[in-house]
Amino acid sequence: MTELRRTRTRALTGIDHPTRRPLVAVLLAVIGAIVVVALGFVMKSSQADQGLAVAVNNLHTGAWGVFASAVYQAINPIPAVVITVVIALIVWMASRSLRTAILFGLTVALTWLPVAAIKILVDRPRPDATLFTYPFSPLQTDGSFPSGHTAYVVALAFAFWFLLRDTRYAWLPIVLGVLGTVVVGLAVVSDGLHFPTDVLGSIIWSLATAAAVRWIIVDLIAARVAPKRERSRQTIS
Repeated sequence: MTELRRTRTRALTGIDHPTRRPLVAVLLAVIGAIVVVALGFVMKSSQADQGLAVAVNNLHTGAWGVFASAVYQAINPIPAVVITVVIALIVWMASRSLRTAILFGLTVALTWLPVAAIKILVDRPRPDATLFTYPFSPLQTDGSFPSGHTAYVVALAFAFWFLLRDTRYAWLPIVLGVLGTVVVGLAVVSDGLHFPTDVLGSIIWSLATAAAVRWIIVDLIAARVAPKRERSRQTIS
């Protein structure tokens, strides 16, 4: 029974593994950030995908329209934080490790939240609501690029993959992450709240930065502040 418990704990500690190629992770994050910011400014000046945003908004009818609006409300910043905390608590119970749960939550948060700074930097206006058949109400006035909702979903999928990568379920966050990203991306565009390139920018951001974020959290911070006893216990188990 003791060995079974140790096996279960060990299976959920993939997020705590030292980064093998930190330089590659950091380089990818830097390049990704530059690409995302550059894309934001280019699309802000051209608004080349306004027509595509209008076309997708025309799909905002019936059950899909209700569902898309519900998706947007469900993962607004405050609900998303609550969801992340709840999942982290579940991870704590499943892994029997507070450290693992904290690393999971921080990986999600620090991959997702920086997009708020990019929104301020790029300051791309939201799509022109007067062009939409189904405009969103109330009107959103903050920056459009990139999509925080999409960045959150991709960050969550990455955190789950880091957590489960040593288990037979490592494929699950990949599949669900792709599906979730498609659904959320279509939802926020059909709601008339984002351009398609806002979604693309968020995907690039999270894909490029998640590994570097985990490296900072695990290798640079947690490895220095975690008690030696806790680290030793996880190594043994």
